[in-house]
Amino acid sequence: MKTFISKNWHLMLIGSVALIVGGFVLFYFQGNVSSFPASQPKTVQEEPDKAKYEIATVNVEGDGFYPKNIEIKADVPTKINFKRSTSFTCIDEVQSLKLGMDVFMDHENNYFTVKDLKPGVYEYNCGMYMYYGTITVK
Repeated sequence: MKTFISKNWHLMLIGSVALIVGGFVLFYFQGNVSSFPASQPKTVQEEPDKAKYEIATVNVEGDGFYPKNIEIKADVPTKINFKRSTSFTCIDEVQSLKLGMDVFMDHENNYFTVKDLKPGVYEYNCGMYMYYGTITVK
């Protein structure tokens, strides 16, 4: 006489595989938000007596920086927000030798201020030199 398990082992195997695959999909894609629009710098004013600055947002995702290139204006103080949209990424630092940038990534917002930049293209990268992005100053 066969037991329930010996009769239905193939159904149990398929169910187990489906649970494992489903768990992997949920784990892998959790927090990986790709729907952020590429933001253009926005002008804001901190206090009435202080100078204006722009804010540009770069989304830090599991597979790099988005948008890969941001454009800012020359001689306009700009805060770049490296916004971490997932915790499933190896990107925990953003660096640029030309800009003197070395930002350790916190969970959400990570600001770096640039001022007095001359027109040109400035490259930045993650701490392991796997992912790159550029800042174009016009």
